[in-house]
Amino acid sequence: MTEFEGKIKQLSQLIKLWNLVDVSFKRQFEEFSNKLLIVLGNGANSEKIKRIIESKPCVTFELYKNEFDSEILTNQIILWWDK
Repeated sequence: MTEFEGKIKQLSQLIKLWNLVDVSFKRQFEEFSNKLLIVLGNGANSEKIKRIIESKPCVTFELYKNEFDSEILTNQIILWWDK
């Protein structure tokens, strides 16, 4: 497993803890994590991360923005990334 794959797995685990959707969506969690890792690696700011968090779950998991707090989730991802 590469370092990037390991980070995808770690970030996917964090996203699963949010309990937004059934954990059987493994591939979708990994795709979401992959997208976030790419922008984090490119030095994205919290606004860009927040926009991804606000859009991707709505498209991928068919959620509405009022079903989760994108600000809290953004902060969790940034804290995880800064470790």
